[in-house]
Amino acid sequence: MLSAGLFLGLFVLYWVWIAIYHLYLSPLAKIPGPKIAALTTWYCAYHDIIRGGQYIWVVEEMHRKYGPIVRTMPGVVHVNDPAFIEKLYTLAPNVRRERGWPVLNMFGNDKAMLPTRDHDLHRRRRAVISRYFSQQNVRRLVPFINDTLGDLLERFDKWAEAGDIIKVSMPYRAATKDVIQSYAFGEGEKCLSMPDCNANFFAIIETNRLVHISVHLPAMMAVVNNLPAQVAKALIPTVGTFIQFLESLTVTIEGIRNSKEDPERRTIFHEILHSDISDQEKSTSRMVDEAMILAIAGADTTAATLEVLTYHVLSDRKIFKRLRAELDQAIPDPTQFPDPAKLDNLPFLNALIEETLRLYPSATHRQDRLAPDEDLVYEYPDGRSVTIPRGTVVGMTAILVNRSPLWYENPDEFRPERYLENPKSFKRMLTFSKGARQCLGINLAYQELQTFTAGIFRKYGPYDPKLKEQSGPTLELYETTVEDVKTHADYVTPGLRPGSKGVQVRIRRG
Repeated sequence: MLSAGLFLGLFVLYWVWIAIYHLYLSPLAKIPGPKIAALTTWYCAYHDIIRGGQYIWVVEEMHRKYGPIVRTMPGVVHVNDPAFIEKLYTLAPNVRRERGWPVLNMFGNDKAMLPTRDHDLHRRRRAVISRYFSQQNVRRLVPFINDTLGDLLERFDKWAEAGDIIKVSMPYRAATKDVIQSYAFGEGEKCLSMPDCNANFFAIIETNRLVHISVHLPAMMAVVNNLPAQVAKALIPTVGTFIQFLESLTVTIEGIRNSKEDPERRTIFHEILHSDISDQEKSTSRMVDEAMILAIAGADTTAATLEVLTYHVLSDRKIFKRLRAELDQAIPDPTQFPDPAKLDNLPFLNALIEETLRLYPSATHRQDRLAPDEDLVYEYPDGRSVTIPRGTVVGMTAILVNRSPLWYENPDEFRPERYLENPKSFKRMLTFSKGARQCLGINLAYQELQTFTAGIFRKYGPYDPKLKEQSGPTLELYETTVEDVKTHADYVTPGLRPGSKGVQVRIRRG
């Protein structure tokens, strides 16, 4: 038997060899970056788990020091150059791009379309769902989006009557969840009809530093995910609500599957479950995972954008006046719902939405990909190049590249006018990702943002304390500054600074 000393010596020798390989012999050794990031993934884990979603800012500092391409983990590269987007996130039909392991570990399985690694399987799964999010099909949802706007404004009016201070994230999340829930499953209890806007549900999907544990400790999360439901509830009480959410999705999916009658309005899962795709792809466990991601992503991301947009409109009267001037012309009667065709042609409204999406992307994680069949070549602006071997995980991040001075002048400034001065800047950003894995919900997100922004600010204006009598219903920011909306941490979605309550408003009838 090996002595303890010999075993320890071999153990140390093994790790010395690993360190030498990562630092000097790896194909990625030529890519600049801090030595500790090249040595171990735990450098990333420390900043994301212990410090709470701070690695993205460490990566930003790496780029300032080392340049547009850096090594952020032993087998992971990060690029912060807009010119590389089309190469990494290509739309070319015969070029494969797969998810990197950090994103795959985050989800824990590949049942749903979003975390599917294999390029071809992802493409097949996406084809089943994507048609429901085309511009044409989203336009068919406008009557329901308008009804939801009506529900939202009704809640605002009740809060105005009560004199309550509200966090706008709650009704905004409720509104966007009501839309995606209706489209995905059909009618159900509306969040906006609940006294607390379904606060318990949104509390369980609130992300924090723990989201990064699954990236670096996937085995631990696998154990947690495989615990019996009762054990999981006992160990982690908040998990109980989430398990109930999954159980309700299971009941909904099975109800749709076993339904013999066509619903009055066909929904996403009615169509999928009664389509001719394989039974395996229509399995309840896979459909529940698909439904879970649609419900959470559809509710959280657009609402976060609308919250930040509300702050900027209320904090800058010039922005409000320019927006209201457009809305007054497009919607002469404030009691009428906005016409989506007219909203498409409102330059400042759409510039305002675009600038909010650019500066405050609702997905903050590093969008990792790998090219399984080809080496990727990154070309520096000065003509030098570096080869990234096939199979290497390469990422870019919206919150960094969206603020590139190569694309935008004064990129950290919130200035919607930049899109009116240069219309080519529209939809240039990485907020919805790019390529074959671009966010499916992009058309729905834009439609909701247009409709809700127009409806809210056609009715409400910023409260003016200098006036004895306001000209109409108003919204007043309450204990909210720009620091309350800035992205403080990467929790996959934006994490606000500790202690921030987000955007709070006082609503008045006039």
